Amino acid sequence: LVWLQLHQTLVTMATQLTQEVTLTRRAGESVSISCGGTQPCAYSWIYWYQKKDTETFKAVLRFDTSNSEVYKGYGHPQQDEFSAENNQNGCELKLNKVQQEHAASYYCSCWVFISHFASF
Repeated sequence: LVWLQLHQTLVTMATQLTQEVTLTRRAGESVSISCGGTQPCAYSWIYWYQKKDTETFKAVLRFDTSNSEVYKGYGHPQQDEFSAENNQNGCELKLNKVQQEHAASYYCSCWVFISHFASF
């Protein structure tokens, strides 16, 4: 059995939402890890990170909510096994075939782009 744990951290200005979920899958099964409450993250990037007990955080991918593009240029050793997509409630990190090396805690976060306009 492979244990996947989601730690969801969504930050928009002064608001922070957190949720913790534990998922268990047999090796070879697929899994989708949902990052909900991303309404404030519209037209921004959602980042997914992997954290194993004895390691530092590793960026897995960045998901662009405005056009559903996935960026995987962070050098994660299993980057090609992960994908992401929008869903009704937010964003999902997907693994088609879970393996033991995927056992970890997964974190999602978003950066909200804010434009400030000033007139003089």
